[in-house]
Amino acid sequence: MGTEGRMEIAGLCDRCTGCGAGDSDEQTLYDLAHMDERTLSSLMQDSRYSLKELHEKAREHAQRRFSRLRGTIESKRGELQDLKEAFSYRLLEELAAGGVVDELLDEYREDESRRRLEEELAAMDQMEEAVEPEDIRDSLKEYVEKDLIEVDGEGVKITPKGAGRLARYVLRRIWGNLAAAHAGTHATKEEGFGMSDGFASRRHEYGDEFFKIDMEKTLIAALEKGKGRAGRIEFDEEDLWVRETVIDTRLCVGLIVDESGSMSGDKIHAAMDISLALSELMKRNAGDRMRLFLFSSRVREMGCRDMLNVTFSGGTTDIRGALKRFRTAVAGERAEKQVYLITDTEPNCEDGKYIGFEKATLGVLQEALVYQREGITLNIIMLDSTPRLREFASVLAKRNLGRVFFAEPKALGKVVIEDYLRTRKRQNRKRAV
Repeated sequence: MGTEGRMEIAGLCDRCTGCGAGDSDEQTLYDLAHMDERTLSSLMQDSRYSLKELHEKAREHAQRRFSRLRGTIESKRGELQDLKEAFSYRLLEELAAGGVVDELLDEYREDESRRRLEEELAAMDQMEEAVEPEDIRDSLKEYVEKDLIEVDGEGVKITPKGAGRLARYVLRRIWGNLAAAHAGTHATKEEGFGMSDGFASRRHEYGDEFFKIDMEKTLIAALEKGKGRAGRIEFDEEDLWVRETVIDTRLCVGLIVDESGSMSGDKIHAAMDISLALSELMKRNAGDRMRLFLFSSRVREMGCRDMLNVTFSGGTTDIRGALKRFRTAVAGERAEKQVYLITDTEPNCEDGKYIGFEKATLGVLQEALVYQREGITLNIIMLDSTPRLREFASVLAKRNLGRVFFAEPKALGKVVIEDYLRTRKRQNRKRAV
């Protein structure tokens, strides 16, 4: 890689990822985000293996708690010893006086204070210096005070501030793993993608392409000129109007994520990471916009960082419905449109009803044809390689209706970020010509 490429990467890192201190906080946030169940009890069980930083803090709280407990034990032992010595003194006095000690022994056996102390000490002696839920809660207070997380009852949520820190951290991780790091972006005076016909028109000039002709305005001009001529419209060169070419300075990206049951674990976590990283990367291009949709048998749109705290629905896979939802949602936007659909399952339902692979595939092909007509770039990323998925990919490829990638979950970030950067670089080169 040349000097220019290295400088470009450094510039992107400085502007986008905020490299610096605080990695331990960000690693803890990352580990929290990747937990299937984010409750205090699950944190207690899993922290030793997957949340080492948090576990160490919890152990410190447990040690301090146990130290206080040892002080309490010694205090209670002293209290019990005093009670026993007082009874012994009374017992000796009674014996010396020649009295009967049976009533005194019964009093000792029935003494509630003694029995309570002995039971408490027996229970305390059985305690081990282990991490308890209260230690996990105490160890989380630091992150709560920094406004990185919220603890709501037994549940733990990542705050908007925490999501921002996590997005920069995930982007830095993905960027560091990119093999083809030269596929970066270049600064341009006008950022964005593609060209489109604007609403303004002007008179035709020599060299203008005929497909740019504004038919409506041209027809009106010819009709106005030919008033009084019955049954015939004549066109002259001066009647021709063309639409002005407008450079779109925006890219509208749809990230469409399968949330069906088979996506649980590493797959949905990888999709969560790319939602954070891509939205963070696109922030450096003010005109670009990303929209996130989750789908199974239903489709729902949410903020790019809200995926951190949702409960995934499971269910069947309606790919056509998801693609259609994005297309209709951005129909009015003047921008280059590109979709990354992430799934590990072939289509099998429509409108909430299971219809099987063959019928569902036909529906996806119909929607992909609409995408092609409307100029929306379709990228489907398969996180599995079952025979049905390969058949589905083959059908799309043969009809040239979209690009299909097969990737492991750990490579998802690299695939999407590289493609986004490569697309932007290619478009900027076109604009420079």
